[in-house]
Amino acid sequence: MHALAIAVALVAVVCLLSPASAAPPPIQPMAAMTVTVVLNKAAYLSGDTATATAVVYRTPAPGNYTYTWTVRDGFFRVVNTTTTAGATFTYVIPLTYTGLQYFEATVNDGQGLIITSRSSATVSRAVMSLRLDRGDFSPGDTIAASYSVSSHVILQPTYDYEVDDITGTIVYSGNTNGTFFSYTTRNPASRTYVFRVTARQGANSTTSQVSISQTSGVILGVIFDKAAYGPGEVIRAHLGVVPRGSSALPIQFTWVLAFGPGFGGSSVSAITTVPEVDLSLPVPSNLGSGDILMIAQESSTGTFTYRTVHIGAAGSSTFWITDVGGVPLYAVLLGLLVFLLLVAVLGLWRRTGGGLRMFRRRGTPPPPSGENVP
Repeated sequence: MHALAIAVALVAVVCLLSPASAAPPPIQPMAAMTVTVVLNKAAYLSGDTATATAVVYRTPAPGNYTYTWTVRDGFFRVVNTTTTAGATFTYVIPLTYTGLQYFEATVNDGQGLIITSRSSATVSRAVMSLRLDRGDFSPGDTIAASYSVSSHVILQPTYDYEVDDITGTIVYSGNTNGTFFSYTTRNPASRTYVFRVTARQGANSTTSQVSISQTSGVILGVIFDKAAYGPGEVIRAHLGVVPRGSSALPIQFTWVLAFGPGFGGSSVSAITTVPEVDLSLPVPSNLGSGDILMIAQESSTGTFTYRTVHIGAAGSSTFWITDVGGVPLYAVLLGLLVFLLLVAVLGLWRRTGGGLRMFRRRGTPPPPSGENVP
């Protein structure tokens, strides 16, 4: 029995001293990988060179990646496969191709992980820009349209243009090689017009259109009596509404002038039967310096506008924010000072003979007549 006890104790000591008793190594996380295909454009033209980049994230550590790139058409058919491009792949889209284009990257980390990801873009034969010289019109106005085409296929286009009224009737049309045409609206005029331009070359064409409506609605204007105010002073503002186009004004107007959020919420209101009003609103005496937001509103027409006014410290001068004809006063005075200095310098320069006399060395004066010179 004693021998057995001694043997058990020896075994326990050996187990305690054995390296096997050390803490087991931490469990390593399983390897995982994601792939994102990033295109250099969201859409392309036929004939463009597309660039795709495979962005690989792998945990716990990067691997020795190999890339296989595949390009598919809109029916998911393979049109190109490349295994030597690396993480960035370029592909010249054929001039004859239009529609959806898929760019697919298959990444192998060399350690058993293979991930495939793809991105797509639309390919167009051509795209056009079309711009009108105004946002709305009054009857009798002339509307000018300018346009251009971007394409690797339509390189020398001719343009068919037309103007449609609100009923879809063509009221103006033509053909040109230029990139500009204009249309003078009738009086009375359609409520809206659609300007449509088609660029053509051979069997290829592309079209763009924009619409424009008659002026309508009401504009709210605000004029303040000063450019800046001090705390405790009174802001005096003139508010007025002006109808546009055939819009009519109501017979009663409800006005509000208020400080914007965060400036005390002070406001003043009035009701008039004419489309204008003068309102006065005191500036809170505890308001600090800076620009504050003012809100003007006329409820009957549903119009409102925002303006900013400057608040200076009590007793401070408004010299730095006063303007003359839209130009800051300090800039005007500084320009006058520079002009006066320039005039003074030019006058001094002329008095010194163009500046040469300042640097000319005078010679020895001649001796008096009748004296011998040794």
